[in-house]
Amino acid sequence: MNKEFDKFKQWLTHNYSDGLLDLNPPASDDEIKELTSTLGVELPEDFISVLKIHNGQKGEKAWLFDSQEFLSTHRIIEEFNTWKKLQATKLQDKVSIPDNGVRNEWWNKNWIPFTSDGCGDHYCIDLNPNPSGTKGQIITLWFESPEREIVSTSFSQWFEEYLEELNTGNLVYSKEYNSIVHKDEL
Repeated sequence: MNKEFDKFKQWLTHNYSDGLLDLNPPASDDEIKELTSTLGVELPEDFISVLKIHNGQKGEKAWLFDSQEFLSTHRIIEEFNTWKKLQATKLQDKVSIPDNGVRNEWWNKNWIPFTSDGCGDHYCIDLNPNPSGTKGQIITLWFESPEREIVSTSFSQWFEEYLEELNTGNLVYSKEYNSIVHKDEL
């Protein structure tokens, strides 16, 4: 993932240099251990390798992933705990509409958020798909919407597709939205 993340940083350098400055230093082994211990899961190596390059973003500048913050290990734990509390109180009777391969749940403790829009919407690593899914697939988790869509079969594939969208100009930095967004949203 080093090569792919270097391409991302090159794009940021040329298109949104403040975004490059908003990246955190690498996650330490202790931070990754705390993350996996708190979540009670083994994270995919491709995702861990990205955390070891940059532990998310500081959140002081525009969101770096499709109008969403790139979460640090600490922020992943915060978002996970928020969903855990919601599941125990407000989400018990909610019904989802999942893609084939995603469990029919509003939230699952094995859906690990790695982005956030600050309003309960995330891209998640699905570590507990139903039997027709792929462990480690990337799914959407929108707080207000019941759809649970598969967007990629792995984190590395998701990231490579994101880079492709940046490099073809389908995703752009928008000062108006203070985010990287799809050009057709402008």
